[in-house]
Amino acid sequence: MPYIPRLTAETVRWHWHPDDRRSEDTVEGICCELAELFRTTWRTVKSRAADNRATDPALHRLMANLRLTGLDVTADGCVLSLWVSGRGSHDLLHARTGERMTAALTEEARTEVRVADCDSRLRWTNGIPCSEQAPLARPVPPDPEAVRAFEAHLDAVVEGIVVEDGPQAGSERLLLALERRLGFRPGAYWGMRPDGMVTLRCAPDEARRLLALGVPAKPSLDGGFGVVVAFTLTDRQCREFADVVAAHS
Repeated sequence: MPYIPRLTAETVRWHWHPDDRRSEDTVEGICCELAELFRTTWRTVKSRAADNRATDPALHRLMANLRLTGLDVTADGCVLSLWVSGRGSHDLLHARTGERMTAALTEEARTEVRVADCDSRLRWTNGIPCSEQAPLARPVPPDPEAVRAFEAHLDAVVEGIVVEDGPQAGSERLLLALERRLGFRPGAYWGMRPDGMVTLRCAPDEARRLLALGVPAKPSLDGGFGVVVAFTLTDRQCREFADVVAAHS
């Protein structure tokens, strides 16, 4: 069974108006008080539901299968963070039974309580975390000018107009040239190699294209990765072969 956190002051999250001027110490104190208040409130309402299980079995079943793990404190009340044991209980939580539960918690705590909006019923069947979700940021459309500038920079690297520094600059330029001139990018392995050395792994047909261009390394079969041909090149070989590939159209 996964670890399920319990409600503590650390799991009370403060989401107030940005103009709110309360100090951090004041906010921390309020969070501690809310954690204690809702621990007591939860136990009281859950115990009451158990006592009334004969007349209201749905509420008893719901609260028996929930665990309160946190709170999101907003200007219009508290949003419960809950661990729900299964989809059936989660359906109850987002139906009239859940509304009656939050009404009972609101009355007992004298603080507005609500359940987070979530679509977990479509994704999980057991162990559902139901909590307030941060709104997704809108994707920022790409800047055409920035894209063109980046593409121009890559072409300049391939052509050798821009010379980048670094122990693997030669091998990275070679990979970029293979991708932009020949239309494929071999797998590259630098681990346990001296600086500047790289092993390229590619399919047999891609290896034949490299051999036709005069790749300055002997091919070897890499048996640990299926039918893969490997070439190990030094930094100087990478730079020289990148010039050959860059001239290919």
